[in-house]
Amino acid sequence: MSAPIRNCALVAFWLTLAVSSPARAQEPAGDEVVKMEAFNVTAYHGRMPLIDGFTGKDYTGENDVVFNFAQTFNKLLLGYHQKLVLDEVKHLQFRIKLGKEFEREMGQLTASFGFDAFTLDTSTWLRRERAIISRLIKEPFFKVKALIAWDLDRLNKMAPNRPDSKYAGDIHFDAGTGRWERRITDRWEVVFFNNPNNRGGTFSTEKTQGLNLDTQKGFHFIERGLPVQVPSHAFQEVKLTYPIFYSDQQAGEKELRYLQETFIANLYFIYDPFSWVARRDTRFRGGFSQECLDQIKAQRIYVSDREWFDTVFSRFLSDLVTLKLQGAEEIYALHMLNKRLGESPRTLGLGLDLLNWNKGERREAIDKPEAEARISPTTPGGFRFVLIDAYQRLGDPFVEKIRSRLLAQKAARRSINGQAMLKQTIAELAEISYEEFAQRAQTTQEAKLAQHRISRPVPPPPSDPIPGKN
Repeated sequence: MSAPIRNCALVAFWLTLAVSSPARAQEPAGDEVVKMEAFNVTAYHGRMPLIDGFTGKDYTGENDVVFNFAQTFNKLLLGYHQKLVLDEVKHLQFRIKLGKEFEREMGQLTASFGFDAFTLDTSTWLRRERAIISRLIKEPFFKVKALIAWDLDRLNKMAPNRPDSKYAGDIHFDAGTGRWERRITDRWEVVFFNNPNNRGGTFSTEKTQGLNLDTQKGFHFIERGLPVQVPSHAFQEVKLTYPIFYSDQQAGEKELRYLQETFIANLYFIYDPFSWVARRDTRFRGGFSQECLDQIKAQRIYVSDREWFDTVFSRFLSDLVTLKLQGAEEIYALHMLNKRLGESPRTLGLGLDLLNWNKGERREAIDKPEAEARISPTTPGGFRFVLIDAYQRLGDPFVEKIRSRLLAQKAARRSINGQAMLKQTIAELAEISYEEFAQRAQTTQEAKLAQHRISRPVPPPPSDPIPGKN
């Protein structure tokens, strides 16, 4: 994030991916072992500029923590940059392998119902990720122009007032805790021409984000998502400054370690270019539900309530494959995570903080404290968990019973109500009324979902007094 030099870090690695080389990113994906170009990460080199937050000029103090942190800054950043790429590659490898296994298992399952072959269209897989990785290999997204050093002892003497400085917009005195806090806010832009021959065919979008560097709570707003064909050069460079607090009363190894550790922890949230696609904890999860729905819609199934049945049944088949490959915990955890993100989609980090610290900042967003583990069996989404509960209790005979009834209706060319058929099948095999079974299933499944409830995270207090109280 300081001045770059060329070709300082070379790491070659092999990927077993169902994609083609980044150099041929617009070609259809194929099953092959590919060698990515050399991991030619732009190195961070040279003296990191140190600015005194009060004066806006070069820092002229003598605090060892400030100087030592500045000296290790580039090394920390380069290490994080490399880890970001390698961790993403491992993540993609795992998800692609899982996708192939899902395609195979789903194909066998749908074939047993007499449906057409199930295949996944891999031609567009990972194109956005490949563009992002290609950019990371060549150069960073972020450039830190300077470290802004703030004398915490001096700030405490003037609290709650802020100094008259152009950098003061990124510090804030929290009256509730009696502590000074720091932030980063930035704006990511993506711009490219859809058609080089048509200057009017421009795609552009932006993401604004911010993070409280001491509580690790923040926000992010994405104007619109990225198209599949986004090239790596479309990502515009993001420039920012990074504020730090220091105290001449505490200038030891503990304070230095705190700055280093919180810097890396903050990078995890603010320097995640893959969040342009989706958060890593949601990407490629969910059992390809849309592809499964498209598959079922295309089949001749003799039920009268196709819209309801196709939605519920395709999800059930997807869940059967997920249960086999990953277990029920994957379904419960992802359901609760999606619920939490759906209720508070603007959250970045350990919670939502809109960071409206300055005049004119009026960001608004909904933030709910936790995802409730509630389902309603009368809705398609709730009926999903009734079917999961039925399979967990009744096993493969439950699936076989549904299969035989659908095949029988197909042979007779007579339609039945799909929802009524599923309820009747559950009641017959469970030997109780459907209503009683559904009530029991709701209680059981809500209890399992509750084990994965996503509550509002609370960051641990700092281990030293550097960001401390007045």
